[in-house]
Amino acid sequence: MNEVNTQQFRALLRTVSVTDEARQMRAYVQHGTVSTYDHCVRVAAVSYLLNRRLGLGADERSLVRGAFLHDFYLYDWHDPTQHARLHGLHHPALAAENAERYYTLNDKERNIIRSHMWPLTITAVPACREAVIVCIADKWCSLVETLLYR
Repeated sequence: MNEVNTQQFRALLRTVSVTDEARQMRAYVQHGTVSTYDHCVRVAAVSYLLNRRLGLGADERSLVRGAFLHDFYLYDWHDPTQHARLHGLHHPALAAENAERYYTLNDKERNIIRSHMWPLTITAVPACREAVIVCIADKWCSLVETLLYR
């Protein structure tokens, strides 16, 4: 990412990432040794770069905010005593509820968060280009983190 893109990305990310609630994600492991916070920053960065490099024309503010908040569920998903069974199916709705509690979201951001696990969450379908981008970026980042950060 060049310096201009890096500065623009950081400014967009700052609108959601600097709160005490967002910082709580640093306490939870997402994949391998990667925290949920770092995973969400990666997904936001990959989403931003995909949009820029492929000229996809997504709303960058919604894209970055939704990508960062997509796993804003605030518990250790590896510990079955902290959540309901089938984390993969349920956490998008929990993340959306938490995000709504602490931030003002638009429809694109809500769809990004609720549909990022598609097609696993078969009824929560990406309904905007931003949600499709985040869905792809999340799967890519999850794969890389699982394989490389053990």
